[in-house]
Amino acid sequence: MTETRTTQTVGLSGAWQGEATDPQRTFQGEVVTSSLEALPVGTSVEVAFQSSGRRVTGPGEHGSYVLSAGAQHWTVARFTQHPSATGQSRDDRLPSGDWVAELVAH
Repeated sequence: MTETRTTQTVGLSGAWQGEATDPQRTFQGEVVTSSLEALPVGTSVEVAFQSSGRRVTGPGEHGSYVLSAGAQHWTVARFTQHPSATGQSRDDRLPSGDWVAELVAH
C-alpha cells in the first residue's frame, strides 16, 4: 500500500542565522500566514536540519529540515522564498517576509 503524504503551506517572515556551510545554521522567524490551528499567525518558529546521527547509504537517510514552534515539530517538505522573489539575488540572512514552508501534515 502506498502512503499518501499531505502537506500544509505556511508563510514565514525571518532570516537564516549563520553561514550556508554551517551545519548548525537555523532559520529564525514568525508565522505570517497559516491555516494550521497549531501554528497561528505571530507564532515564533525555528527551522533547523536534524541529522539521523548515523552512517547512511542513501542521500534520503541523512536527515531532514524540521520546523519547531515551542514543543511542536513538523518535517519540512520544502522551504523556499516566495515565488515573487524568484530570480532575485538576496542575502538569506537579511530578514524577509517572503518565505514559504511546506510542512508534512501529521
